[in-house]
Amino acid sequence: MIDPFAQGVKTLSESLDATRQASKSLSKSIEGIQQEGLDIAQRKAQERRRALREAELKKQTALIKALEDWKQKKQISDKEAQLKIDFVKKYGAKEWEAVLKIKLDIENLERKNHAAFEHDAKEIQRVKFWCFIAALMVTLWLKFVLGAF
Repeated sequence: MIDPFAQGVKTLSESLDATRQASKSLSKSIEGIQQEGLDIAQRKAQERRRALREAELKKQTALIKALEDWKQKKQISDKEAQLKIDFVKKYGAKEWEAVLKIKLDIENLERKNHAAFEHDAKEIQRVKFWCFIAALMVTLWLKFVLGAF
């Protein structure tokens, strides 16, 4: 016959073992969750660092582009100034005014051409829209009136 005390101790021992196993499992789960949290935090930190580097690179690139644009405009301005000096020496100030008037006429013509192009582009868009509407109406007529589809 089994001693009830021994049976109780055995049951208690098994319960403690099961509790220990459950505790180990719970500890592993908690460690896993903590590790996942650390991994997520590290990834976000890397993403922030990468975003900062990209922003800095864009800023530097913008500065480089601005400097190049300034250099180009400066060269054009210097070239125009030199051309003016040379032209005035050779032909006089009155002729320079005529050149400036021709330049203004050319710029106005370019502006008018650009405006005409924009107007034509809008007109083309409008025609495309009405063609689409017409095609839609024909398609719906074929579908619902004639039952073609």
